[in-house]
Amino acid sequence: MNTVEKKKLHDLKISGSGTSGGGQFDEVKISGSGKIAGDIDCHEMRISGSGTVAGDVRAGLIKTSGSSSIEGDTKAETITTSGSSKYEGSVMASEMTISGSSKVNRDLIVEKFKVSGSCKVGGKIQGGLIRASGSLTVGEDCEVETFSSSGSVHIDGLLNADNVQIEINHESSIKEIGGEKISVTHHHSSKLIKQVVNFFLQKEDYLSSELIEGDEVYLENTKAKLVRGKHVVIRENCEIDAVEYSGTLDVHKDSSIRNKVKI
Repeated sequence: MNTVEKKKLHDLKISGSGTSGGGQFDEVKISGSGKIAGDIDCHEMRISGSGTVAGDVRAGLIKTSGSSSIEGDTKAETITTSGSSKYEGSVMASEMTISGSSKVNRDLIVEKFKVSGSCKVGGKIQGGLIRASGSLTVGEDCEVETFSSSGSVHIDGLLNADNVQIEINHESSIKEIGGEKISVTHHHSSKLIKQVVNFFLQKEDYLSSELIEGDEVYLENTKAKLVRGKHVVIRENCEIDAVEYSGTLDVHKDSSIRNKVKI
């Protein structure tokens, strides 16, 4: 929109309890409990309290807190979400920051994605940078340039990134991992409660995977069927069915590898 068009647009504000139709607006603001029945095209959308959009959203900025739901597809430059948020369709954004609990039912295409708390994506993720702490679940593939996570991560498809850095805090699973540099490390928690619970449950924090393949691979606390790489380092608490390597292989005495193949 150009400047002239922007001056002609008015704001949409719902406070308390109310319902409105969709349309083009400068700023959309929902506080309290509000619903918009239709598509929204705006410069800014802010939702606090409980807000629902029964349609697609196109915006420069989306900022939500409390409980929010967008039933259609979402396209925005910047999305900032706290509290509980649900995106029924696909989400496309330049930058997305999520704290609290969030769910994207379909695909997520984002250049810069930061997650703290809990996030679940039903489809695939495509983008540039992912930094996740807490819990991240992806139903399909995740293809990005850089993937960094701490906490718990579950990806049902392929994680493909140039640089993969995973710090394990809880049990995690990724079906396949591919990249140039792959590092899986275990965060040695000093929290007494977690140590006691893990002791009595005979539980350890592991990453489980069918295939891990990269030029440089460094693994701790990993259970995998096949690890393939040029330079492979297997450190503590790893259980690997087979390792195929073309350069060097370094294995810690506390880890087990059933089959080693120099290729």
